[in-house]
Amino acid sequence: MSSTDLPANVHVLRPRKVSLSEKLDLFLDEHGLELKEAAKRPDPSRPKSINGNALVCAACGEAEYLTREYCRCGHYLRGQLEDEYCAWENQVHIEHSELADAIALKIKPLRYLFAVGLPFLVGPMLYLNFWADSFTFYPLLWIAPGILIGGIAALTERFLMRPLEASAHFLNTYSIETFIDQRFFQPRVIDQ
Repeated sequence: MSSTDLPANVHVLRPRKVSLSEKLDLFLDEHGLELKEAAKRPDPSRPKSINGNALVCAACGEAEYLTREYCRCGHYLRGQLEDEYCAWENQVHIEHSELADAIALKIKPLRYLFAVGLPFLVGPMLYLNFWADSFTFYPLLWIAPGILIGGIAALTERFLMRPLEASAHFLNTYSIETFIDQRFFQPRVIDQ
């Protein structure tokens, strides 16, 4: 046989395929025994670890500095940071309103307690103004429980209002720098 009698595609030789079973062939085709990609060497121009100055790109999963507007893959990092900030800001407002509702429920019984002490304050004052001929010590004894009840109610209310006042102060003073600081120390997962 001469070299001219061979078909045109003879230079494309394929090895014979040895098959053990159809299921094994399907498994090998699906999960392939391809070589894994070579271990990636870290890029020296990227941040070494996730810290206050770094952000993980949602598109490629690589760390990038906060000062960059775009990731090297082309994803808009500034927009991703702003989205996280808006979600954090909404969460702060929700937590404040939930705290306000919880404290309002705790303070309501204290207002009733103050109403219970009010007759001890008003009754002796009315007696001294309208019916007493001279100042006596007995109306002051009746005023003492009213002052004690009112003072306890006021101090307890003040104690219960502290977390709400701290939360309101935080709402009035937070900024994007506060978000970045809290993001570094308390990472949150933001669903997009």
